[in-house]
Amino acid sequence: MNIRLEMNDWFYNAGLIGFLRIMEKYQKDAIIIQDSHIEFNTDSLKEFHKYYFQYLFDIYDIAKTMDKKMEKSFDIIKQYLEIESEDKKVLAETKEKLKREKKYVKDNIKKQIDKIKKFDQETEKEMLEQYSKIDSIKEKEQIEELKDIFNKIKQCLYKYHINTKLTANLFKSILSNKYFGQPSFLNVVKNSASYEEQMNLMYRDYVSNIIEIGYLKDFIDQKYNLEDLKEHIENLSPKLVTKETFKIYTDINKKYIEKGKQIDEIKEHIKKDVFKVCYLCADEHCITSNYSESNFLPMAVSSDNMKNFFWNQKVNYPICDMCKLIMFCIPMGLTTITKVIRENQKYEEKDILSFVNYDTSIKNLLITNNNFSIKSKKDRYLESPYADLLINIVEQEKDISKWQLENIFVVEIEAEYLAYSRLEYFHITRPVAIFFKEYADKSLMKIKDYKLKIQMVDSIMKNKDTKYVIDNKIRDVIKNEYGGYETFLASKTRMQIKLIQEGEKNMEEMEKQNKKLMALYSIGSEIHEGLKEKGTENKLDGYVYKMLNCVKTGNKKEFMDNVIRLHMALGKDISPIFLDVMKEEQFDFATIGHSFLSGLASNKFENKTTNTNESIDE
Repeated sequence: MNIRLEMNDWFYNAGLIGFLRIMEKYQKDAIIIQDSHIEFNTDSLKEFHKYYFQYLFDIYDIAKTMDKKMEKSFDIIKQYLEIESEDKKVLAETKEKLKREKKYVKDNIKKQIDKIKKFDQETEKEMLEQYSKIDSIKEKEQIEELKDIFNKIKQCLYKYHINTKLTANLFKSILSNKYFGQPSFLNVVKNSASYEEQMNLMYRDYVSNIIEIGYLKDFIDQKYNLEDLKEHIENLSPKLVTKETFKIYTDINKKYIEKGKQIDEIKEHIKKDVFKVCYLCADEHCITSNYSESNFLPMAVSSDNMKNFFWNQKVNYPICDMCKLIMFCIPMGLTTITKVIRENQKYEEKDILSFVNYDTSIKNLLITNNNFSIKSKKDRYLESPYADLLINIVEQEKDISKWQLENIFVVEIEAEYLAYSRLEYFHITRPVAIFFKEYADKSLMKIKDYKLKIQMVDSIMKNKDTKYVIDNKIRDVIKNEYGGYETFLASKTRMQIKLIQEGEKNMEEMEKQNKKLMALYSIGSEIHEGLKEKGTENKLDGYVYKMLNCVKTGNKKEFMDNVIRLHMALGKDISPIFLDVMKEEQFDFATIGHSFLSGLASNKFENKTTNTNESIDE
């Protein structure tokens, strides 16, 4: 039976992207990708459960992961063992570093040994024997011995039954905790089943109904005759189909075939009594089950246990097995990104699941999310994936309209089974679309501090005022005495977006405003340098903190009082540019204050870099 799947809501599209990623890796020719839909035959899904497992296995392969960790640790330990020095301090530091690296690699190995202990005590003993020898490696002459120890441990991890068990348990845990709870093979009671048995469970619960419905549809369309149907029922294994499907075939055999009913009567029974309507894709020829948290944890509840959440306690929302399978592919369609969150005066990194949806073809949506995923993995510590996402979309679709950019829809997901579920949605506003397409490369994209850049992009994408991010960063600059130019670029970014929001899109006019901000930054830098030359730079921190609080509370008078005091301390007149800018309506107080304070907080070395000159020339 041929199936056609149309694009739908974001979560369905995420499933489609995941489904395509799997099929393109293992059975690319089976899928026909059209503008807004895909087509394939149900026969191409007969091995899908194996593709699904292999796709996850390739990502989470425990043996390969441990191999890489152990190789890296071996190189580090080897490097430490080869260090020769007469300096006792150097030798002591090297010994401590060697001890730490051994502990790191041993902890990683012990975690796997503890897991293996539960199902293979013989392999556990083999690994423990080698594990116990690691601490005895203390001399350069023992490097080959260490290599042999690591190789024997790796051999144990690469054993088929060991690696498949450990890897499957890992990705099952992730699927269960973040996406689906404990249906089918994800149920903890199935952990004792073999790798192949768990694959067969997935086939039975997620694939078999699609294959069997395809067969019944083809029977109705006269691809198979009555004898073919009888043979198909005889060869049917109850272990490889759901109870519901097995009952459907049993009823057809007992009530129709054995009683000698006509083929048209069987077809009518299938159409009337077997086929149902899917509420999600509107397919009228399918077997359905009720949508619940096992289909996609972040977007559902345990409906049977929470009937009071539904109107008139009607919890039924039937979906077909094809939709069920597509939603089971959502994990493969999402991208893990790193977000930087400031809590308790500290920056913490957090992994978040994300998906990008916008008005385009399936092919472009796949390319966009693939690029998003690649960028997130490759440069997670250098760039903001959202900024590159927008730039990649613009480059990918040269004629993309601002309307399309505005309709880019991003969702972020956090969920934990039986604990919580958080979804955050945001889309690109018109000013943000204009900014990323025409201005970002001269301000935001020049920020080298990846944490600041990620925070800025996150706030911009969610239409939040970035002044709070800038304020926090300037406070950090005071402590480490570097990063003032970075916060100036952040202030420049904020000003550009605000001017676009107010209707200013003229590049020349925008550049005039940029130069005025640069002048404020330069004034702040000059005052910083002047106070250092006079040996009174110890007053700087107090001034910056006071003036940041003035900006935060909107106290212009006190802010200007401090500006005057700073100028007087150096015997300078207040720059006319400063006074002019304070009067202009184009600049809000936060932009003026943060630009000046960025210069005031930056050190002398930073002020002498070419960044300042480059910014003025642009």
